[in-house]
Amino acid sequence: MKEHTSDFNPDYKEHILQSIGNTPLIRINKLNPNPNVTILAKVEGFNPTGSIKDRIALAMVEQAEQEGKLRKGKIIIEPTSGNTGVALAMIGVIKGYGVEIVMCEAVSVERRQMIKAFGGTVTLSPAKDGTDGAIRLARKLVGENPDKYFMPDQFSNHYNKIAHYETTGHEIWRQTGGKVDYIVSALGTSGTIMGVGKALKEHNPNIKIVSAHPVKGHYIQGLKNMEEAIVPAIYDPSKIDITIMVETDTAYEMTRQIVKQEGIFVGMSSGAAM
Repeated sequence: MKEHTSDFNPDYKEHILQSIGNTPLIRINKLNPNPNVTILAKVEGFNPTGSIKDRIALAMVEQAEQEGKLRKGKIIIEPTSGNTGVALAMIGVIKGYGVEIVMCEAVSVERRQMIKAFGGTVTLSPAKDGTDGAIRLARKLVGENPDKYFMPDQFSNHYNKIAHYETTGHEIWRQTGGKVDYIVSALGTSGTIMGVGKALKEHNPNIKIVSAHPVKGHYIQGLKNMEEAIVPAIYDPSKIDITIMVETDTAYEMTRQIVKQEGIFVGMSSGAAM
């Protein structure tokens, strides 16, 4: 067997959390109707659990650890439509925390199974109440057992948007060489659009921030119509330059087309943004 030379540099991660972020930008080809415009997708499916929520989950947990709000023995509890719950369950494995996720009954069984596979528990709220019902139930549980739980609360936690400001936004600037005219993001907790928008505007204030905003009565899991839902505390509509209202059927069909024509496996929030 050949011995390693002294100048050999091992290339590996100490644990899975170190592989969060630095996701690729992929050019959209067949779905782009204008050959004079370049459309790039920030493919967050390359994160460990397959979604952008790995970024914010890690940022919120590590900040809580630094502030002494989260310590061994406490259970991380969070209301979510799915992806944040999966991310927190994965992080709980590495850091040694129990995780309880509160979800609306309408959330896919697949998301529940993923959380349980990581050792997390799932508490369901009534389907008719949507994500807002899960938020209310999680807050009730924390209020009744404050010493038992720590709730990151992605809807009001500023480290949701800070995570995107410090990572996602600057990654996009670096990957494009600063050649960005518009950034489009679907509206859920608003952390992505708030954080990425702030980072890019600092580099170039002329960049337009575009919100893909679901219509009232929509069925796009994870997204919020701000006129009918609990408005996230981190959301500031004054930071958005353009708002485009998106129908459920439009988001669903575009999701199918991204998968079928571009070969990128995405969810409905990506379909809404596209």
